[in-house]
Amino acid sequence: LFSNFIGPKAENIDTLKKLINKVIDFQADWRKSCYPYDASLYPQESVDTTKLEEELSQFLERSKKNLPYFHPRYIAQMLKDPTIPTILGYLTFMMSNPNNHAYEGGPVTTEMEMEVTDLMMKLVAYNEGWGHLSSGGSLANLEALWAARDTYGTGKVLFSEVSHYSWKRICKILNIPELKEIPVDKNLRMNLNKLEDELKSGTTLMVIANLGSTGAGSVDDIKGILTLRNKYKFHLHIDAAYGGFFRSLIVDSEYNVIPNDSQLNLDPYLYDQLTAMEQADSMTIDPHKHGAVSYGAGAVLYKNMELQKAILNTAPYTYHKSDKPNIGMFSLEGSRPGAMAAATYLNLRVLPPNMEGLGKLIKSSYLSSAFMYDQIQKTTGFANLNKPDLDINCFFSIPHEKDIRELNERSLKIYNLLSVENESPEFILSKFVIPPSVARIVLSDYENTTDQNLTALRTVNIKHWGALDDFRYIRELIEKLENITS
Repeated sequence: LFSNFIGPKAENIDTLKKLINKVIDFQADWRKSCYPYDASLYPQESVDTTKLEEELSQFLERSKKNLPYFHPRYIAQMLKDPTIPTILGYLTFMMSNPNNHAYEGGPVTTEMEMEVTDLMMKLVAYNEGWGHLSSGGSLANLEALWAARDTYGTGKVLFSEVSHYSWKRICKILNIPELKEIPVDKNLRMNLNKLEDELKSGTTLMVIANLGSTGAGSVDDIKGILTLRNKYKFHLHIDAAYGGFFRSLIVDSEYNVIPNDSQLNLDPYLYDQLTAMEQADSMTIDPHKHGAVSYGAGAVLYKNMELQKAILNTAPYTYHKSDKPNIGMFSLEGSRPGAMAAATYLNLRVLPPNMEGLGKLIKSSYLSSAFMYDQIQKTTGFANLNKPDLDINCFFSIPHEKDIRELNERSLKIYNLLSVENESPEFILSKFVIPPSVARIVLSDYENTTDQNLTALRTVNIKHWGALDDFRYIRELIEKLENITS
């Protein structure tokens, strides 16, 4: 919880300095050892860093305007402090800049990426299949649907109305005209009765189940969808970009699923969906979210090797090592930074995706969210919009009348005080905006005569700091919210 992070107050910065110096010393020694008989190209006294130092000073000054994403008072978006192993892994290989498109462009980092992929497949119990890293979840989603379409042919693509916006874009890019957003229930999970109604009419190519929707972190009923898959025969893709690493909570160091006993104490519904992940046909899972890696590291995993053929691409000017793994032959993206694979590799070596590694961090986030839900329930002026499945909380200030217009006004008043809209907010929250159709389901007893979107408040408790010191920051946030509305 502490040793692998810089810390909100730079408590562990000396560790980072020491280890960065070790990386830099290694880089210097390595460069000097390469072709040691070559004379230097640098003439004596040729280095002038005046311009660099001037620009760097201005650069650092400008960076002060960045938001404190590392701090527990920032709970607006899916942003957290990257681990020290991430920083060191990236720095080590960034200085030589390998490209994981082809083995020749990054032999060491290609092997690291393959080991990372193997580890993630072990996490989700894919005993066969393949996968690779990507720049993010949207590209992973695009590739998965492309591979399924070119393998199985045409058909409808179905996903819930709170799914990531990328799915509609992806269908447009791939020229898939038959897409349908399935209504959700009060918990913002896909309504399986509505899903089955759609499955009965025509052929379905793919159903996308959320394991952590972007807005509320809701988890669809994967077990129920699997039952429907057995009946209607479609490709099940889990969009677990946000929540996939929550499976770390339920696997031991050998990646065996552990029982949901009093020690684990997970919500039974969540436990059931995490155990069901392994039956999906493909999934998106992002190390740059709950994998504790900095942004630029998504991933896509496939259970069926057959889908690899649909993606296969060759280029004689690139893939010279035919006897070596060339990941770019089986991925949508071309050039990809080997440094990102190295960062993910080192991070998962230090914090493996099981209950003894990442699971400890994720459990802290999960407990933070559950505690916040309970604290909101105890207030007289606020209400939870839904019960969180993972660690994202959505709530609102209770209006005098059950009216969406007044609810929105109260949400915006608080948002303007506790968000980026304020120059010096005590906490930074975000908004969760849902269309009238969803609002009518989630708050069915509220009037919405003007057919407005519903605007609730939202916190993303992705940082493990929230549960520390007896939930100190969550307690402070609740107190601040009550003071604003008193």
